[in-house]
Amino acid sequence: MSEAEPECRECSQQYNKLLAEYWYQRRQIRKMRKAFAAIECAITHKCGRYAEFIIGECEAYRGSNEQRCNRDRG
Repeated sequence: MSEAEPECRECSQQYNKLLAEYWYQRRQIRKMRKAFAAIECAITHKCGRYAEFIIGECEAYRGSNEQRCNRDRG
């Protein structure tokens, strides 16, 4: 059996990296959908302490991509 060409190994590594990123993002999307559904339910049904629940869910998913006020950058 012959040795795989370097280009094939490089493409395989890139493919594996992209596949791992895809599955990670897919899990993140699933988590976010569940959170949004829970928030929607809390708002719709006005469950007890729904405001605290919504704030807690939002804080749990707060991330580095969140936009900040210009005031906070100074």
